[in-house]
Amino acid sequence: MSKSNPTLSVVLGMYKENVSAVSAILKNLREQTYPADEIIVVVDNPNNIAVKQYLNHEATIDRKLTVIHNTKNIGLGASLNKAVRVAKGELLARTDLEDWSEPERFLEQINYFRNHPDADLVFTQWQEHYEDNTKKDRLPTSAQVQDIKRNFFVKSILLHPTLVIRREILEHHPYPEMDRPEDFVLFLKLIRLNYHFDTVEKVLYHYQVDRRERYEKTKIYSENLLPQLFKMIPYFIVNPYFYLYLIRISAEYAISRNKFVYDNMNATAARIWRIFF
Repeated sequence: MSKSNPTLSVVLGMYKENVSAVSAILKNLREQTYPADEIIVVVDNPNNIAVKQYLNHEATIDRKLTVIHNTKNIGLGASLNKAVRVAKGELLARTDLEDWSEPERFLEQINYFRNHPDADLVFTQWQEHYEDNTKKDRLPTSAQVQDIKRNFFVKSILLHPTLVIRREILEHHPYPEMDRPEDFVLFLKLIRLNYHFDTVEKVLYHYQVDRRERYEKTKIYSENLLPQLFKMIPYFIVNPYFYLYLIRISAEYAISRNKFVYDNMNATAARIWRIFF
């Protein structure tokens, strides 16, 4: 990787977002103080005609923009893999369409790679925005993220769309082509392969949280993640924190089978987890 000015590709997938949201994220990316060399957008909804037309037009006037149209919905993991296969940047950055980054986000992460040549994945701290207009800063430290084999399993320290990663890592270890949580399953693999995780200790990303979808997300997340965790037991057999995480996801799976049970037990379970961790 070039130590002075490494090339950067931004990869993102979109599904149900409207033209306004797509326009906003492109504007946000173009205003970065360390501009990306290319932006690759994968449209995973062939019926979103307005967005397809808008992006096709944008690609004719912006040579940095590449648009990939899926002929059918294949999911975020598979869509990101398509973007990675055509990306040329030494580093790949993630973002989500409903969120936004501070203008200096990419510059800060690039500088971190410059100053920490052993880093493989670099995240940032972030601010959560809720539908009632409240906000909450999430401030994992570099020390916590570097101790990934412990803290990944007991704390919320990684936000996928804040990621900048070396391209060759995703070329050799693509996203699992599954429904959510494709990011966590990828991270589990990279953790056991001893890749170096780190974070910039600045709030550089703004994450829109929709609590109204929490039940459905937890139901799908736990249902898909649980079998993946069982497959990984041989790789984490001496890691006690992995088993704590396995217990937690098993509990989330159990209570999310029924919405009434989930609504009445999830908050209590979350409070108990926070008391210990």
